[in-house]
Amino acid sequence: MWITKVSQIIGSSPTSFEDAAQSVMTRANRTLRGITGFDVVEKRIKVESGAIIEYRVHLRLHFDVAPHTETHW
Repeated sequence: MWITKVSQIIGSSPTSFEDAAQSVMTRANRTLRGITGFDVVEKRIKVESGAIIEYRVHLRLHFDVAPHTETHW
């Protein structure tokens, strides 16, 4: 039996929402295996002096966890 785990991660970029999401995926791929997809939970923009300085995305990553194996003695 396979189990899917969900982890929420926030990423940011000075360029775009897409770059912010890509930074999350790049970082998550370093430690998580079996990523099957993600949901965009929220998008935010940070503004200073009337200009956009940062795009932020809150993602919910879905990834498979290896099945539990029973030891047989």
